[in-house]
Amino acid sequence: MTDGFLKIPKMRIGVIIGKSGETKKKLEDELGARIDINSDGEITYSAKDPLNQMKLADILKAMGRGFTPDEALVLETDEYILHIIDLDLLLNKNEKAVERYKSRIIGTGGTIRKKIEDMTDTKICVYGKTASIIGLPGNVQIANEAVQMILDGMTHKAVYAFLDKKSMNL
Repeated sequence: MTDGFLKIPKMRIGVIIGKSGETKKKLEDELGARIDINSDGEITYSAKDPLNQMKLADILKAMGRGFTPDEALVLETDEYILHIIDLDLLLNKNEKAVERYKSRIIGTGGTIRKKIEDMTDTKICVYGKTASIIGLPGNVQIANEAVQMILDGMTHKAVYAFLDKKSMNL
């Protein structure tokens, strides 16, 4: 198996390593992997099992995108997925628009993000220039649609109505 490579924000290196290296060791032990991280946030990783290598990539990406290790570790199971929305790309690298939309996705005191998470049984992180979602595939799709509605300028009330309708089917 060839090594995988990721670059994460330097501020997130400590999260992946964990206290006294516990998180990194847990990932290596549970997934039969090797993880090397340098001080620039460059990660080289490999796992003996190709499926575990893919899972490890998603877990490392999730932690790099702002999720806690516990939130990211659900990606060890086959049921959960990670979806990353590149706000910078969607908003044509308009810095002010990215900040404005990050604020709209989060809401005052995190209320909008929390409501979407609660109604779709997902976890959402808005970090850097991305919004990321972890959950079951159908739930991630609904949460992504809700976030896209916010990015399209829909009112929060319209997003809540959409989520109410969709949550009846969850």
